[in-house]
Amino acid sequence: MSCVGRRRRMKNKLLSLLAVGFLGLPVEQAFALGCSTYTSGVLLGPESSFDIPSIGEQIMSGGLSCEILLSALSTQYIKYKVMDIPAALIHENGINQAKIIIRDSQNTILKNNFEKDLSEWDWLSAFNGPDNSIAFKITINETTNLKPGVYTGTLKMKWYYYIGAVGIGGVNLWTYKSPGTLWLPFVGLVRWGTGEDSNIPLQLIVDKDCKINAQNINFGKAPLVSKFNPVTGTVQITCSAETPYSVGLSDGQNFDQTRRMLNTTGSGYLPYEIYKHTTTNRWGHLGTERWASADATFNPGIYDGSAVQGYAYTAKIIDDASNPSVVGTYKDTLTIEVAF
Repeated sequence: MSCVGRRRRMKNKLLSLLAVGFLGLPVEQAFALGCSTYTSGVLLGPESSFDIPSIGEQIMSGGLSCEILLSALSTQYIKYKVMDIPAALIHENGINQAKIIIRDSQNTILKNNFEKDLSEWDWLSAFNGPDNSIAFKITINETTNLKPGVYTGTLKMKWYYYIGAVGIGGVNLWTYKSPGTLWLPFVGLVRWGTGEDSNIPLQLIVDKDCKINAQNINFGKAPLVSKFNPVTGTVQITCSAETPYSVGLSDGQNFDQTRRMLNTTGSGYLPYEIYKHTTTNRWGHLGTERWASADATFNPGIYDGSAVQGYAYTAKIIDDASNPSVVGTYKDTLTIEVAF
């Protein structure tokens, strides 16, 4: 709308209000900048695959937006029809799905070919969605984590509307209406017309994620380095559905040809190493020292998003003549790293 057009409208409005004031007729004031079925769509996420079941309802545009300046309205007729609503968003691979539910602001679940007349709604509070749109609500209806990636779909709506932006004595001077909608003074709405299409893109982005459960390694106490016994344990990992991965174990904070624990006094080291299960294969963070999920000790190669892979290891303190038995407490910190 040009600036000249806005000035003309405001001038006409002022003259009309003055004339009606002299005649003593009731005055209802409202001014809208316009209505549109344009929508920028819905973006959900990015979210961790583990968080999808708990993200709850998200507000989205229903596909019809109007901008309002003043506080009252003389005439309003609004109706929607659901032309096509996807039961699920489709993964970019064309196979995996994310089930969805869409409701209007009165919690009515949308279904194909469903129609609803909104004319009795509080019009001024109805357009509280994105871009001054009528708000709908979308829920991802999944209870388990999803395969990571991008899921898309389209909600296709038909909107019918007749909105009197300024009313003077029951006559609408300016109106915004969908194609074919007809309203007559003192008669009301005669026909809804053909309506106006609104296609609302829906997108969900699911990120890869993992849960790691690992316990501290405690070698206990011994009078001599040679008296420490090996310690066994298991690292448990659950990752997103259909997501193979590998697990690396860092060299620690004191590495020098082998992993080492540092005496808490700052004087002296105690070398040690960690091996895959009961083998002599070092568990590290580079190349073949990494541990592929397909070779896990427990549940190898199962990628359903809920199975726990177990990585059993053996930790040993290395006893050689170059390591004197200095009394004290020795510590090190390792990082478990998952790569997709």
